[in-house]
Amino acid sequence: MLIDISHTYIYLIAAFIISAIAMVVYNRLTYYKEKRVTREVQRLNAQLTLIMDANKTDAWTYNTKKNVFKVISKKDLTKTFYTPFEFSQLYDREDFKQIVKAIESIQNREQITDTLTVKGSPSQDGDVKTYEMSLSVLRRNKQDLPIEILGTQRDVTQEKNQAEAAKNLMLKYHTVFNSSLVDMIYYDADGYLAELNEKACETFGVKNPQELLRRGMKMTDIPSYRDIDIKTLEHTQLSSITDITQVKATDERVPEVTRTGKIYYEVMLEPIHDIDNQSQGVIAAGRDITEMVESHHRQQESARLMEERTKALKQYIDDLNYTLKISDARLTSYYPESHTLEILSDLSGAGTRLSQLKAIAMVHSDDRKRAKRLITRMDRLYKSTISETVRTKLRDHKGRDIYLNFSMMPITDKEGKVTHYFGMCRNETEMAHIEKHLQEETAKAQEEEQLKNAFLLNMSYELRVPLHAVIGFAELFKSEHNREDEPVFANEIKKNTDVLLGLINDILFISRLDAHMIEYHYEVCDFAAQFEKWCQKGWADASKNVKQVIENSYNSLLIKIDPQNLGTAIQKLCGYSALTTKAGSLKSRYEYLHDELIIIVEDTGQGMEFDEVPKAFNRFMGDAKNKRIGTGLDLPIVKELVEQMGGTIDVLSAPGKGNTFFMSIPCEMNSFEKK
Repeated sequence: MLIDISHTYIYLIAAFIISAIAMVVYNRLTYYKEKRVTREVQRLNAQLTLIMDANKTDAWTYNTKKNVFKVISKKDLTKTFYTPFEFSQLYDREDFKQIVKAIESIQNREQITDTLTVKGSPSQDGDVKTYEMSLSVLRRNKQDLPIEILGTQRDVTQEKNQAEAAKNLMLKYHTVFNSSLVDMIYYDADGYLAELNEKACETFGVKNPQELLRRGMKMTDIPSYRDIDIKTLEHTQLSSITDITQVKATDERVPEVTRTGKIYYEVMLEPIHDIDNQSQGVIAAGRDITEMVESHHRQQESARLMEERTKALKQYIDDLNYTLKISDARLTSYYPESHTLEILSDLSGAGTRLSQLKAIAMVHSDDRKRAKRLITRMDRLYKSTISETVRTKLRDHKGRDIYLNFSMMPITDKEGKVTHYFGMCRNETEMAHIEKHLQEETAKAQEEEQLKNAFLLNMSYELRVPLHAVIGFAELFKSEHNREDEPVFANEIKKNTDVLLGLINDILFISRLDAHMIEYHYEVCDFAAQFEKWCQKGWADASKNVKQVIENSYNSLLIKIDPQNLGTAIQKLCGYSALTTKAGSLKSRYEYLHDELIIIVEDTGQGMEFDEVPKAFNRFMGDAKNKRIGTGLDLPIVKELVEQMGGTIDVLSAPGKGNTFFMSIPCEMNSFEKK
């Protein structure tokens, strides 16, 4: 195919022209865009300059990496760079140390911003400007650490000068208090007396006020102002009563005061602060109201005397009511004519009236005869004091039956005839229940003492039997005997020694359990492989007539337990079942459910009496009625081991039918394989 060269040149020229036009258009667009951005930046700079100039604010930055200060001019926003030394020349030396400390605090991220008040370096005229400076983070690096800190400062020199002028004006203004008709006293910022008027001198008998001012009396020298902190004082009005004679005799602080006797005084304390809310002093405006108060006292004296008797009577009634309340007692009256019992809990309130039948109905059935006997004696007008304690159907806040003690004495008329009975009804519930509890505890203590005696008797028997056997067979070695019998003697000695050692080990082991000296080491082991060995070891001494059944539904069960102590608990539990079972069967099984290992040991032995089941795991209970059940320590040892491993143990039992023990141990399972 032939190529048309002339058309190709035309296409190239056209493409070149189009590209040139596009570049020109793009160049002009970029130019106008940059020009617009430049105008916007200039506008923003102008606004920033106006804001900084209007607020008298200067700005600077500190680069933490380069250790350079950059000062931004508020006129044209030009930048000037300073070294730390050059920058420090712009401020007072001590104030610059505060600036450096604040920068380090922000740089170490101890705080985000900080505000300081600093002084600049003296000018050629000797003037020193004061600035209010704010520091904040301007830029951070990728690790969120400050790399540039912004500082803005505002010239507050004029404001400070105005505050000083206002302070001077205020102090001058307060000098007019000398002509006031009330006591005017001024204390400076440190609490020292600075000025007082003639009226105050007259009130307190101060003859030489200049001496008082020179001596430097403090505000806290005045008894009424001892606890006042001038730095935190707010507008306060006080009324005080001061015995000046007593104060001067015990705590003389203002010898210039010549007034004596008691003074009633009313004062208003007004703190003075400058523009920065700094304390400048306290103005005290007061007046002597002694004469007015004493006149008021004389007017009230007559009214007080009239009220005293009424108040005394009311106090007597209140005291009696309070006594009734704290003693949980009631005033009672019984009227034989109407057969009515009246109970008063408060002399100022209405009493409760009960008929004879209603009163008896509220008494417990066990004490109803005693209540009837009490009422019968009053109906027959006995002239002796009658006292009886009865149990009622009422309940206290603890749900206990309430016991009430009635002590009634006869009230007679002029002719000696009994009109009614008056006395007290006291709540003796607490005492009655304490006596009942003491009786129960005494019976319990006696029972425990009997159990301990039985345990000691059995323990003595259990220790003596193998010990005598050891001694007896050892004596046989000394006497004439056949050498063929020596292995039998040695075997019996070893067997009884093992029994004796086991008894002593049980006593020592439970003592260590009580002292929490047993250490538990948890490890992952195959419980399925160990369970049968532990059960068989516990049943080693079982009767030959007893069938042994171990149900193991796992080929493997890897759990995290303490194999040594758990094995001890299972062996002792199985051993106890073996001792109580002379015929029938012994059965054990286990299952893992919800992070718990459930172990069940059953036997068809003699079982327990129903009243013994709740005490099955108590000390000394295992041999309370049957000395053949070991030493009585097997089940308590199992219970302590299981509970210290965080588990629980319980038992179901019936006399002559055997026991079923349930043991639950919390554990973690790693893996399992069921049969």
